[in-house]
Amino acid sequence: MGREKPTRVLGLRADATKIYWAIVEGTQAQPVVVERDDATAPGTFTDAQALGWFRDRVHLIIDKYAPHVVAVRLPEAMARGAGDGFRRRLRIEGVLMEAGHAKGLAVNHGALATIASLLGTKAKEAKAYLDDGDLRGLDLTSMARTLREAVLVAVASLPVE
Repeated sequence: MGREKPTRVLGLRADATKIYWAIVEGTQAQPVVVERDDATAPGTFTDAQALGWFRDRVHLIIDKYAPHVVAVRLPEAMARGAGDGFRRRLRIEGVLMEAGHAKGLAVNHGALATIASLLGTKAKEAKAYLDDGDLRGLDLTSMARTLREAVLVAVASLPVE
């Protein structure tokens, strides 16, 4: 009998103009970052064109790395998002969730409190993972904070054991 493939998660974090993504596999106790990057739609695109571009980009990542789950980091419930940039981020996050669903994958999403709960910790401790750049043996110090958030949401979606 062959060994089962490890669970692989595509973690995503969006801002108003870019997505940050990480492919993570293993378990929450022993996560491994397989690949990570960011992607920005061309600046000449309309909002609708950019959303389509982000959807296509996520499909390419899914096709290349074959994750089992897509996990999207959402803003905090208390986030003050009255501006156009915040609304753009929300639209992108909706497209990211739909892109995973369209490929037949489970889609997890949540703000930091939800992510912390999945990790079996408190939001304050999950925030410390982001601030310190040390997440259960992963050195995240060379990554931008937004990319760290993509890794964190992916790790939270891995099996505990």
